[in-house]
Amino acid sequence: MKNSLFILLFLTLGCKKLPDYTLSKENPEINKSRKATILSAFFGLDNAMPLKSMGIWSKAPGKDGMPLVFSHEIDPATLNQQVFKITTQKGDRLNVAFATFKPAIEAFELRTILLIGKFGNAPDNEPKEVEIIGDLKTRDGQNLKGQKIMVTPLKDGPFISYAEYFSLANDYPFIEKGAGCDCPKTETKTIVRTVWAGGVKALNGKELGKSELTSFTISIIQNADTIKVHPFLIADIDDNDNNIDLCIKEEGTPILVEVKGNIAIDPRGDKNSNTKLKIIGRW
Repeated sequence: MKNSLFILLFLTLGCKKLPDYTLSKENPEINKSRKATILSAFFGLDNAMPLKSMGIWSKAPGKDGMPLVFSHEIDPATLNQQVFKITTQKGDRLNVAFATFKPAIEAFELRTILLIGKFGNAPDNEPKEVEIIGDLKTRDGQNLKGQKIMVTPLKDGPFISYAEYFSLANDYPFIEKGAGCDCPKTETKTIVRTVWAGGVKALNGKELGKSELTSFTISIIQNADTIKVHPFLIADIDDNDNNIDLCIKEEGTPILVEVKGNIAIDPRGDKNSNTKLKIIGRW
């Protein structure tokens, strides 16, 4: 029987209240030349938000949870549950009760929004589509109003929705220790951030780590050649969000990340399938 506790994604530590979010000081200029889109809508939990989710919203327990991932960071001033509309398989048009960035609230993570409410029931009337019906803007001013996306069914496992690479510059908001800590500065040349459609942990329910390193393959352009490498460490873990950082020690430009199937599970215990995605540069 699958574990329905929402312990893998969008869950606070105990009943401690998380801060609302941390907005990065810089908005990557390159985003202005990229069209902003909604990348995924993942039906994560059906009537199964746990008691601990009261730390996110007092009325969350027992409701549905659906994370959305976007190509760009969202302007926090425009986040409002009223801009979203859910359509079910039977055509019901449903409102969203609550929308939040939590727990993906660190700098450069504000591209995931968790929707909470009643979105239909599996398997007969699951949510089918999410539509943005109001003004929801990115940090660079693009308006996502009018965009729609099909919802990943409850039974499906997690996959990578977005991937980018960056380096640890001197002004980077570095987290050295504790939950969500970054790749080590001295060994890391490049970081590949993978943003999953839903939260992931290893098959044993623990954080992704040493046993999963060779299941991640990154293609890197190195001079005139393309090489394939594995991360030497997995970082930004143990903070209950859907951002997983892959620490790379080789020089070069990452262009593709591939992940073997059956190495990670979502909050219900659904396993991932083989997933791969093009990596873009943050800057």
